[in-house]
Amino acid sequence: MSVRTVVLAAGALAGAGACRADEIGAWDLPAPTLTLNIADAISTMDPPAEEKPAASAKVEERSRGYGKTGSRWWTAGTAIANDFHQATDVNVHLAFSQFLADDFEFAVEAAVWYFHQPGDDTGGVSGSMVFRWHFWHADDYKWSVFADAGIGMLGAFNNVPDGGTGFDFLPRIGGGFTWALDDSVEGESRGSRLMVGVRYHHISNGRIGGDSRNPARDGVAVYAALVFPF
Repeated sequence: MSVRTVVLAAGALAGAGACRADEIGAWDLPAPTLTLNIADAISTMDPPAEEKPAASAKVEERSRGYGKTGSRWWTAGTAIANDFHQATDVNVHLAFSQFLADDFEFAVEAAVWYFHQPGDDTGGVSGSMVFRWHFWHADDYKWSVFADAGIGMLGAFNNVPDGGTGFDFLPRIGGGFTWALDDSVEGESRGSRLMVGVRYHHISNGRIGGDSRNPARDGVAVYAALVFPF
């Protein structure tokens, strides 16, 4: 109903009331009156204000594409370590990881090694577990910076280092970064990623054969890998 219709109707009622009063003037009755609040009439006809949608949870979901609790990843890469003397250790590794909490990742890694060292060069295989904390990252997780630590066990085909044993421990600590290579899933950083890092590299048998058979080896390892969603 328009405001004009309301006003015309009110006028008609008021006129009818006045005529009726003239006809029964002997009774001296007051003419009926009508009070019209135009502002109230207009306000009741206003359409309800549109409700703005609440911030979508998808924004947070996209930002947690990588590093979100429960997400799983494959990592394939290579590492090279040097003790700054005469030994160079190279590996090719494959790892499976899962985020136990937001930004906190646990990985199990298998690697094949080649040891270029004084004495006899040799090869070996290892298994390791690694805890990785992505403590700094972009809002959309395009990149992340992490620190990690872990330990592994090595079985070599000959003594590593030379004069040591064929069984060793591989403790590690270091850090690095990841970078999203594929943002094809509507802004979610769930595609493949590049991982680059550096860590302390140590080989030791823990003196299981005595001090004389634990020459150990310390060095710095750098590594690069590709990360894929599971």
